[in-house]
Amino acid sequence: MLAGLADFLLPPACAACGSPATDEVRAGAGPVCQNCRLGLPPVPHPACDRCGAPRGTGEAPSCLECKDWPDEVAGAHTLCLLESPARELVHALKYQGWRGVGDFMGAEMARRAPKAVRRADCLVPVPTSRRNRRRRGYNQAAVIADALAAALGKPVVPCLERQRQAGTQTALNPMQRRANVSGAFLLPERFRDVVAGSRVVLVDDVITTGATVLAAVEALGAGTPGAVVAYAFARTVPLATDIT
Repeated sequence: MLAGLADFLLPPACAACGSPATDEVRAGAGPVCQNCRLGLPPVPHPACDRCGAPRGTGEAPSCLECKDWPDEVAGAHTLCLLESPARELVHALKYQGWRGVGDFMGAEMARRAPKAVRRADCLVPVPTSRRNRRRRGYNQAAVIADALAAALGKPVVPCLERQRQAGTQTALNPMQRRANVSGAFLLPERFRDVVAGSRVVLVDDVITTGATVLAAVEALGAGTPGAVVAYAFARTVPLATDIT
């Protein structure tokens, strides 16, 4: 009764646009209205077959985003671009305490998961810093991974640890981002047999330059996984000079 009264006085709203919640949202489908659910901006084509970054002419043999990625990275996939309403959803999850948005992201990612993700043996969420986890009360990548795993029937293996706190990445260029997070993650010895030979999917909320992905893959290398693929909800749009 009290819950119904609360919904009447303060009706649930979409986490992206703030519009009143639909019956679908009230039924537990997630805190996102139908317009925003259907309006997630797709990654434009042509896109790089390996990292998923939008391409320009599509004539270059490799894009500038991943041309120097190590062979250990089998690929990177994202559901959409980090533009409205995806941008607002990421902000709601990371800075406004909308944990349910992560459940929505994971479910949508499962619905449109590429074959490389569906064939995975396990999902590994990218760990956040202790400071961010305390502030949010959760690791947003782990929330997404749990929902994704539940939909795909895959186990979540939270095997990576942050062994040092990297500074903010916001104002850094791609090379600075890589230096900033290099060596930030650790694969404890107790998990090495778990990932050995496995097809691993790294799960995160956003891929920007791939610096975090590369640092995580570097750490997973201690367990010699069979293949590592990254899968995130959204990716930023590369600068025009970075698109070939």
